[in-house]
Amino acid sequence: MHHGVSAILFIAGLICFAAFSWGVKSHFRQTGRIPPGTLLISLLTLLGFLWFALRMAIARPGPLWLAALALFLLSIALFAWTVNATRKTPPTLAFDTDEPSFLLNHGPYSYVRHPFYLSYLLFWTATALASPGILPWAAPLVMLLVYWNAASREERKFAGSNLSAAYSSYRARAGVFLPRLRSGPIPD
Repeated sequence: MHHGVSAILFIAGLICFAAFSWGVKSHFRQTGRIPPGTLLISLLTLLGFLWFALRMAIARPGPLWLAALALFLLSIALFAWTVNATRKTPPTLAFDTDEPSFLLNHGPYSYVRHPFYLSYLLFWTATALASPGILPWAAPLVMLLVYWNAASREERKFAGSNLSAAYSSYRARAGVFLPRLRSGPIPD
């Protein structure tokens, strides 16, 4: 039984990993050389995924494996929604130093300012929930720090751009990685 659950979790994680890899190669804009921070994220993601795959191959799934599967599905759904929302105006790679020329505030961006990073964090949380113990939580914690750093840099880029006033208003409506709690309908 546990081999089947491990295989399902591995396949769900592999689908997310493959989609994220496709995003870096085919969806995000690149304005020059690949930024070192993007290379770091790619390396950490590959190493973290291989570590997850190894755990799925040799260890029993954790007791929260069903929650892990749900988070993998939520991660890929949010990623697909965000790709769809940015199809006409894809964002640049993480850690790119370009000056922002447009503001995304539709689709998942209506709720959070960094839905791609949220999708990735859901994935990493799922990899940790898939295995028992505390050690699997190292990957999501490291990646949270990396994504927080990338998001903070992007926030500073917007604050120093011609879009700073619009971005300030947008920040009041949408959370960084989690939606802001508010009453009433979401403003356009």
